[in-house]
Amino acid sequence: MTVVLALSASGPLAGQDRPGSVSPDSVLALPELTVEIGRLRTGSVPLAEVPFPVQVFGGPNLRGAAGSTVADALTGAPGITLTNQTGSASQADIRIRGFALSPIVGVPQGVSVFVDGVRVNEADASQVHLSLIPEGAVERLELVRGPVGAFGRNSLAGALNIVTRRGADRTVDLEIEGGSFGLMKGTLGASGSLGDFDGFLSATYEEADGWRDLSATQERSIFAKVGRRGDRSDAWLSYTLASHTLGGPGPIPESWLNGGALPADISNPPDDHRRLQYTGGSGDTFIPQLHFFNGQIERQLGDRWTLQTSSYARFVDFSQSNDNITEPNALGLTDIGTLGSAAQLSYEAADGLIATAGAEWTRNHVEIEIREIPNPAFPSIPTATTERLETNENNVGAFGEVWWKARPMLAVYASLRFDYVNLPVEDLLDPSGSGRNTFSQLSGGIGISKHITPAWNTFASFGRGFRTPVILEVMCADPNDPCQLPFELGPDPPLDAVTSDTWQAGLRMAKARGNAEVAVYWSEVNNDIFNVTDLVTPTRGFFTNLDRTRRVGAEASLTLVPFVNRPSLTVSGSLAWTRATFESSAVLSAPFLGDDDDDDDPADPADPADEDELTPPEVEPGDRFPMVPSLTGSLSLRYDTDDHVFELNGSWVGRQFLVGDEANNGTARKLSRYALLNVSVERRLGAAWIYLRVGNLLNSDFLAYGVVSQNLRGPNLDVERFLTPGQPRRVTAGVRVRLQR
Repeated sequence: MTVVLALSASGPLAGQDRPGSVSPDSVLALPELTVEIGRLRTGSVPLAEVPFPVQVFGGPNLRGAAGSTVADALTGAPGITLTNQTGSASQADIRIRGFALSPIVGVPQGVSVFVDGVRVNEADASQVHLSLIPEGAVERLELVRGPVGAFGRNSLAGALNIVTRRGADRTVDLEIEGGSFGLMKGTLGASGSLGDFDGFLSATYEEADGWRDLSATQERSIFAKVGRRGDRSDAWLSYTLASHTLGGPGPIPESWLNGGALPADISNPPDDHRRLQYTGGSGDTFIPQLHFFNGQIERQLGDRWTLQTSSYARFVDFSQSNDNITEPNALGLTDIGTLGSAAQLSYEAADGLIATAGAEWTRNHVEIEIREIPNPAFPSIPTATTERLETNENNVGAFGEVWWKARPMLAVYASLRFDYVNLPVEDLLDPSGSGRNTFSQLSGGIGISKHITPAWNTFASFGRGFRTPVILEVMCADPNDPCQLPFELGPDPPLDAVTSDTWQAGLRMAKARGNAEVAVYWSEVNNDIFNVTDLVTPTRGFFTNLDRTRRVGAEASLTLVPFVNRPSLTVSGSLAWTRATFESSAVLSAPFLGDDDDDDDPADPADPADEDELTPPEVEPGDRFPMVPSLTGSLSLRYDTDDHVFELNGSWVGRQFLVGDEANNGTARKLSRYALLNVSVERRLGAAWIYLRVGNLLNSDFLAYGVVSQNLRGPNLDVERFLTPGQPRRVTAGVRVRLQR
């Protein structure tokens, strides 16, 4: 539900405020950037004394040359890459250390995400919809790597906390922008305070035609927060409304991209075949709507003790329509209502000891309905409900953390958390299909941080994270009753929770003209959950625990102010090596094993199911995960003065295996490596800033996602690579105006 370790800046963030002219050998004061230890917020620990890698993204990092979304802000950080399965610019898949942070149901989620301390991994499948977080409301992002803190579920690779803005000076902000592919966007914000009270409001409307067929988007959001600060207390209440319509054209066959034969019903194809959409029907559409109420109260009980409490209510409805060609269209309707509350007591001693303990409770009510909808291939079938489920999930957690500066140059940290999850699932169409699952798990970590010199610091830590199976997995886990792919729901034996044991160590440098960090990690993941193929009927499968998978890697980042007399120039870069591998043998399911092959004759050599291309991937220890590049890097230049800002950033992504080629057998070529360059220019004109952003400046032709599947609209029904083309060059121009009283 809630992040246990939050970060905040008590001074300038790296890259946020331009440092002044300083001696090249002077040391950056450690309290410049601090970590707040606690379930909600309490105490301050210097970043250099935290035993795990941490990044804070604020200020210009939230409005860079790549764009202003949460996903855009994370690009350029070491080891973070973006892929895109749906083809929608608003639904990026993020990979961190080989784990996924994705909006796609069915993708195992390895990162826990929080907004103002509230967990926003969705209750049905733990997926994350970053598009539901209003951009204008975000103050900063905080990324903790590794399952060291007591974050709870899905923190296999770490946790991302998104902190929203709060009212301060009386200002009104207006921003209008437009750009390529029909982009129009407007944001209105207001902030103010009166005595002890403060308030903040942001409203955004955005629409775009999209550069591909059937990729139009429309996004609306409102965020409001009111608060009161007293001498010994602080309280606030926030509300978020988000309502979107997102088109997703998805991957298309490689043969189409290369000018191959197109179906007869595509009578007037565009000159650029990257714009094509595969099914040729109405396309896939995702329509989410969110209402999110959140509140927090903090009270100082004395000079050393602080009590914090929080409560929230979050209601989200999803409508996902899938356009099909070999079966009726599918409409998935998901309603989620979540209530939660937490309390935390913290103690901060004068001798460098901070301790906190607390508990939290969350209740998720989830309703899922799947309907068959007629389409041109099946025009006469009636609309019918094929699945209907309901669950009332209860989660209880208790946690504690301690940070202690044992010596002037040595600090230690420890956290421990216990979670109990009760997940009953009721089949409303067939009561005999109902089932109940319970999970209990300890997680947390220990670490040590030691200064070699005032500017150099080394750290090491161990942490255990976990994730519990989601509804889709627990209801399709019986090898004696495999599910029709992609899935059908029924009562099945319980799965074990996934756990990860992560060791990491690193070295930091913090000086006034630069900072750097190098970290290495090794994660052993036990009971990882995958969909495997039933060997008797290859078109059916079930979810099961694999004994082991592994993630190992190294990450490096550097930020410099290279010229003493010109502190307006900042240079930053990152480099990462990631190796994500299977360490158990299994026969996995694959996208090309469609349910339309149920009547294939295994004895018929002419039957497509017997072709080598349709053999399910048989993974062995050492086989690489798909969509996880081994090498990534970034480089950024930023020059800013009182009236001008210029930023140029580039990223490089190495080759990646495709989904469906988990066995790495070479039947499908890897996605090619690619490099992207983005640039932005801003200029102040009185109270306004005008800006121009160019994404993919060199108009690189790159691929954002790949999967091996059967081209059922091709002349020979071949199995081939399906690819999501990346966005071409795009230009955005806008103006920001701030009126301040």
